[in-house]
Amino acid sequence: MFRIVVVAIIASLCLGGCIGSDRSRALPYAALDKAHIPDYGLVRFWADENSPVVEAYVDAQLRQVRASGCRECRTTANFLAISGGGEEGAFAAGLLNGWSMRGNRPEFEVVTGVSTGSLAAPFAFLGTGHDATLRRVYTQITDRDVYVDKGAAGLIGDALYDSSPLRRLIGLYVTEALLDEIAREHRNGRRLLVQTTNIDAQRPVIWDMGAIASGGGFERRRLFIDVLLASAAIPAVFPPVSIDVQSGGRSYEELHVDGGVTSQITFGPPGLDLRSAERRIFGRVRGKTLYVIRNGKLQPEYDPTDRTVAALAKRAVGTMVKYQTLADIADFSRRSQAEDIELRLVAIPEGFSDRPSSEFDRAYMNRLFQLGEEIGARGDFWRAAPSGSVILSRAMQR
Repeated sequence: MFRIVVVAIIASLCLGGCIGSDRSRALPYAALDKAHIPDYGLVRFWADENSPVVEAYVDAQLRQVRASGCRECRTTANFLAISGGGEEGAFAAGLLNGWSMRGNRPEFEVVTGVSTGSLAAPFAFLGTGHDATLRRVYTQITDRDVYVDKGAAGLIGDALYDSSPLRRLIGLYVTEALLDEIAREHRNGRRLLVQTTNIDAQRPVIWDMGAIASGGGFERRRLFIDVLLASAAIPAVFPPVSIDVQSGGRSYEELHVDGGVTSQITFGPPGLDLRSAERRIFGRVRGKTLYVIRNGKLQPEYDPTDRTVAALAKRAVGTMVKYQTLADIADFSRRSQAEDIELRLVAIPEGFSDRPSSEFDRAYMNRLFQLGEEIGARGDFWRAAPSGSVILSRAMQR
């Protein structure tokens, strides 16, 4: 995936300032915090800011959990966060399949996804009955199922590649029946959350996909697909996704791109006090475990770099993503300790040395899926995640 990111960066530098676009419907700054999705209630919030609205949202979710009749849910909760990683999302898909084979995979109260993690999240959320779909999605696709190279035309538009194939692929699996199933779980207090980046605002947005699925009519499916596509829309590589919003009775447009632009992993805004919410709703603090699947390696990988623009840019982008991930995990670790959440992490092992021959190399993804499945079935893969950067990743290998 880094190869096409680098091509996009170089192309944008070469053509920067030469091409304009019509954003006459762009949401004005003054309307930023009042913009909403027409005909829906609260289906999204900023991922970088806690607020009374978010606190009320969490209280409402926990009340649904209490009313669901699940006695165990009053004392314990399991959460899952799936990171970005492009084609390396095959690792999470395989691991979840292997975990199911082992027989002790829990039901997750909350599942979050970023980028490729958002594409896997709905099936992870619905449980082991959707493992076969995860397998198909991450072992049967190739480049042509994800994008079409626009050639020279891509240099004068909003992206180098056409993501229509990926939209069709998502639409193949996001059926009305799937949305109904997600909506049922949502009513029981479970949450499926996906992150995008509002590129105009330079801020991460968390979308409640269960709330979208609970909406009525054809539009819920379109919006659900739009958000999943946006979460994986790498800027300049894939087109941004336009989301129609309203503010003050007027219609506007927001542009949303890959959630990985702002963070590789997400689990709610910083400052969110889950313990206080649990005391209000359950009268006690529950035992909580957050499982994090990183679709990538954590350790720095030594590789002599050619002194070319493309090679250096590719290496720099890969390094930035790696350290962004480590910073995200370190932040998760600090927040988990403050919230009495047991944090468990797994990543692609350093010993896996295969490399893809294209962006979505089917053979490579199958090998990565098989590795994840073997690790999941083995059952001893989770590690505690200490805070730090390189220190964190080295500790994970002990």
